[in-house]
Amino acid sequence: MDFDAALAGNRVVEVAPRIPVQTGPFGIRSSPNGKYVAVTARESNITGFEGNTISIIDVDLARQGLPGAEAARVQVGTDDPNGAARPFTVSWTPDGQRIVVANFRTNNVSIVDLHKALAHAPGAEIARIPLTRADGLPARPKGTFVTADGRFAVVTGGANTLPDPTPSGTVFIVDLQHNTQVATVTGVGIDPYNVVVVDK
Repeated sequence: MDFDAALAGNRVVEVAPRIPVQTGPFGIRSSPNGKYVAVTARESNITGFEGNTISIIDVDLARQGLPGAEAARVQVGTDDPNGAARPFTVSWTPDGQRIVVANFRTNNVSIVDLHKALAHAPGAEIARIPLTRADGLPARPKGTFVTADGRFAVVTGGANTLPDPTPSGTVFIVDLQHNTQVATVTGVGIDPYNVVVVDK
């Protein structure tokens, strides 16, 4: 969309054809250099079909309406091509080389290598990190954020437990150097979604 046109009050500001992805998109974030956009295929709001991929969009090709705007599509969270991972959100590492994906249905986090994805090379999902809650319930990860030094990913999780008012949300800390869950914070509200890290 043309941001300046939107600010000028224009109601129709799409500048290029729409780009199909596997199923209903949800989480979306641009790379640090603005060249790519990663978007999750979470689920269709019409059929309920849950996806298992992220799409990487080439911004220049997209804005020109050229073929190949969906530069890559990477399966995440599951080895089953028909399995539902329901990827929620994405975050980029500060160097723009990797993408962190929260997979709600499969209770894990995927790490996607940008260059392998763009080359359509096997193994673009270079790591799949299982998340574990302290109470043993499914992790149900949703929100993601990567610290400014690129060392950790912070991931929110937990299903909607209302009408029980007891805080049931969880925050998982993932070490991106070793691709492991290294800390867990419990009692973080109910059904937490997005998260932001303030670096001092």
